[in-house]
Amino acid sequence: MTYRNYRAPGRYSSWRKQAASGVIAVTRQRLLVWAGRFRHIDVPHRHPLRASIQVAAEASDRLCFGYDAAAGGNGRSGQVEVRLRTARAQELAALLDRLAKG
Repeated sequence: MTYRNYRAPGRYSSWRKQAASGVIAVTRQRLLVWAGRFRHIDVPHRHPLRASIQVAAEASDRLCFGYDAAAGGNGRSGQVEVRLRTARAQELAALLDRLAKG
């Protein structure tokens, strides 16, 4: 996970990188991404917040989710990138693109 200009109650980081394991769950209705004991993304595919989440297969085995921490309205701000390794990165990126477009 990479944090840039990140602010949360009691925390600030101009730039921080942290290793963590995580989970990606995709259903017909939702996208869920957990990493480092924290739910980073939990949003319906057709929700306006979903359009602001960047999903990219950075390598054949690495998927990156980028989002603005302030979008959740939880007192956080800054940019967050969650990179998770999966053998199906390309396939998941294409699937998520199709689901976001409806």
